[in-house]
Amino acid sequence: MLTREVVNYSHGQCWHYQRLDVKQVPFAWHYHPEFELTLTRRAEGVRYVGGDVTRFGEPDLMLVGPNQAHTWQATPRADGRLQQVQVIFFTGEWIEQLAAAGLPELSALAQWLRGAQNGVEFSRPCASRMLTRFDRLDAARGARRLGCLLEILDDLARDDGARFLDGARRLELIDQRTESALDWLHRHYREPLTLADLAAAARSSTATLKRLFRRQLHENVSGLLAQLRIGHACHLLITTCLPVRIVGEQSGFPSPSHFYKQFFAAKAMPPGAFRRRYHLAQRQQSAGAGVSGPDYFPL
Repeated sequence: MLTREVVNYSHGQCWHYQRLDVKQVPFAWHYHPEFELTLTRRAEGVRYVGGDVTRFGEPDLMLVGPNQAHTWQATPRADGRLQQVQVIFFTGEWIEQLAAAGLPELSALAQWLRGAQNGVEFSRPCASRMLTRFDRLDAARGARRLGCLLEILDDLARDDGARFLDGARRLELIDQRTESALDWLHRHYREPLTLADLAAAARSSTATLKRLFRRQLHENVSGLLAQLRIGHACHLLITTCLPVRIVGEQSGFPSPSHFYKQFFAAKAMPPGAFRRRYHLAQRQQSAGAGVSGPDYFPL
């Protein structure tokens, strides 16, 4: 189930940092209005960001855009060591405000973030460089921690090997009607629904809602709905042995033929081939047998 995460800021901050040491990074499909910068250590698995599904290894550094559905899923380590996730939440508006209020040195970063609304996967060399900086951030307090954050963000914008997901998107302030529609859509995307249902939830006309989606999200309702359903289907294909037909049904697709068509358009392969390539149990069995290759998380 896709849920909206509420970031708990403290001490009047406009950004938030947290560190998690866990046995296994779980699948928790969620979204929030902030940017999320996540450094994952001692873990390997599958990362979902919007419609992008990618294998990740150690270290992994990813910037998730505002209101993007996302999650990581990693398998437990054979040596029993804990996996570590360090997460920074912040808003593009905050960086813009700092740049306008007397810190023009942040103007270039603010401009870079405007083009990073769909998320950015950073290169392995960049992620490796960030390990010591995240360590300093974790240990620092007060103004020193803020300085560590700004140093990290400034360096990320210089990563020539970064991969921008789905092209650039211009930053827009999200209308409350759009927020309401997104919240309703994220809670009901697996159910039969119509544009009229979504407009009613947003207290808007259908024409106005379509215009808001195009202007603020650079996406139409059907496109966003397909992304959410495909993301859920990918999760079921990777983590369960449900028949493909049932996967499509539980992901909200009205018919098997529609599911196959939409899935192939999004992933350039049929659902069955996607399962054979990414299924967790199959990867674990192959890894235990000593199989290596591009499908088994080369580091």
